[in-house]
Amino acid sequence: MQRLSRILMAAAFIAAAGCAGGQKSRLNPAYDTEVVEAEGMSPIVDGDKEGAKKTALQEAMKSALGLVVGVYVSQDAMVSKSILIDENITSQTEGYIEKYEVLKERVDGEFYKTRIRAHVRKEDLAAKLRTLESEPQKLGNPVIGFDIAEAADSKPQQTNYAELELKNRFTEAGFITGEKDKADIVVKGEAQTSFNTREGLGGFVSYRAGVSLAAVKTGSRETLASAQESAGGMDLNDPAAARTSIINAAKKAADTLKDRILKSLREKSIVRLNLANVATMNDLSDFTKILRNIPAVRASWVRGYSGGTAVLDVAMHKGSASDLSQLLMKNTKRPVKINRTSSYDLDAELQ
Repeated sequence: MQRLSRILMAAAFIAAAGCAGGQKSRLNPAYDTEVVEAEGMSPIVDGDKEGAKKTALQEAMKSALGLVVGVYVSQDAMVSKSILIDENITSQTEGYIEKYEVLKERVDGEFYKTRIRAHVRKEDLAAKLRTLESEPQKLGNPVIGFDIAEAADSKPQQTNYAELELKNRFTEAGFITGEKDKADIVVKGEAQTSFNTREGLGGFVSYRAGVSLAAVKTGSRETLASAQESAGGMDLNDPAAARTSIINAAKKAADTLKDRILKSLREKSIVRLNLANVATMNDLSDFTKILRNIPAVRASWVRGYSGGTAVLDVAMHKGSASDLSQLLMKNTKRPVKINRTSSYDLDAELQ
């Protein structure tokens, strides 16, 4: 409970202590540091002021890490993973704080208080945080939308039983679900159910449903995975039995489809890059060479080029559009301005 309180307090103090801004690491200029101010305190037990001083310094460094963690991790994640974050990150200050300076230290009543300014290696911290993420988060944290048509006894229905069940199943697996028009991946398909029998069921009715689904990336229109499942359902009347059969089939399809989506994303992560301000084909050729020399990029190819805008598909060894944007911004040979980033799409322009 004390560990949880420390982390939540650190997150709450972001506005008060503040991040002084990012700087280049002095030990390795390729990395960035976040400069933050934080305070730690420790009770003075049996007059041991030196012991309290050391503990207060350690608490200040933990609070400094907590501030940066609070920037990179949502409040929900802070609460749900508080023990992991504390044990794996804030307890290992030396690995993430490049340097620090003591701004103020004092005895306040029965406590020793220390305030520091710390340079936190955010790349190392972000890498560690990724190891605590769910599988969908590690693979770009895509937003999943759904577009499922339903029919019962060959008649189109305005119901959305399959969609709701799919959303629940994907959410439980750690995916973010949202509106299909704003999603990174849309699960499209149909759910159809038909009367089966009522004979020998003691007053119950049986329906049989089939669900056919395909997961499509909105940017490239690439089909990542597909699934087809069927299941039966029984209830006291036709509409209820039809609903039950669709839900049962959707439940089976969801389990199959989410695993196949994750497998596909692990095997091939492709980012659609929309690059503006490309004056000539020579500019595009030079940029493509730079892109292919990035170690995280497995391959790239141009899908189209007209009106000064090029559309490229970039296959990543690992990472998402956000990771690619960070790599492009570090490129000094041909500066790139990033205008918009989603999980698998990136809008940028040459400078």
